[in-house]
Amino acid sequence: MGYDEFKEKFVEDVKERIADKGLTADVRTVEKVNETYEALSVTPEGGNIGMNLNIDRFYSSYEDGVDYEDLVNNAMDVIDRGISNIPDLDVNKFTDYEQMKDKLVMEVVSAETNAAILATIPHKNMEDMAIVYRFMLNNHNGEQASVLVTN
Repeated sequence: MGYDEFKEKFVEDVKERIADKGLTADVRTVEKVNETYEALSVTPEGGNIGMNLNIDRFYSSYEDGVDYEDLVNNAMDVIDRGISNIPDLDVNKFTDYEQMKDKLVMEVVSAETNAAILATIPHKNMEDMAIVYRFMLNNHNGEQASVLVTN
């Protein structure tokens, strides 16, 4: 099965399994620092914070011989863990510097590799690198949640 057929079937099967969990899912392109990928974004109904499943990685595993049903089951495990660990946030706080300044961190990235995303976010160039800004939301069991500052 090719990528497009895999993506269509994978998205359909995951959506079917989350239908009774109060979750919604949509496919979108995710642009991150050092990475762009196609994702299935899963969000609690009525919520504005969710999680992304990297469809490209699941397809790569499929190409490597991992059973399709095992991939869908793995996706459901990732969704269950991800949704249960979504931080309780008031997104309006992100626009209030006084409330967020203690969570502000800097990240150094390759300016060349990230040229496209750097054109759309605040950053400071230094030699061949760029400094971008993030809000560090939590660090739970070695897993970090952060938000890239985009404006």
